[in-house]
Amino acid sequence: MAYDKIISESWAETFAIVLLLIGFFLALFLNSAVLAYFVIILAGLIAGRFFFQRRIAQPIFPFILIIVGFLLGFLLGSIWANKTLLIVLFIASTVASYFLHKKGYLEYFKTAGFIK
Repeated sequence: MAYDKIISESWAETFAIVLLLIGFFLALFLNSAVLAYFVIILAGLIAGRFFFQRRIAQPIFPFILIIVGFLLGFLLGSIWANKTLLIVLFIASTVASYFLHKKGYLEYFKTAGFIK
């Protein structure tokens, strides 16, 4: 009972810690800096999509906390890649994905007319 209450009240922190661990171990298992750069670009594209979907209807701070948790874990675990370049690639791909969704070049399942 107590665990259900803790998780329901602090779900963002719980997911941030889980994604921190996932990001850490994912980065440890990648033995190449190129793979780390590829994964961080994919994570940035997904983060941009989340920002675009939740920009109006829902509070954005819990999702920022979750994304920063993954990014921090990935940065701590990536020992072969340049940390500054990882941060720049993540931010650039997040911004690019957000604006591509905003301009309509990328769509997701809940947009009108997605299924023709």
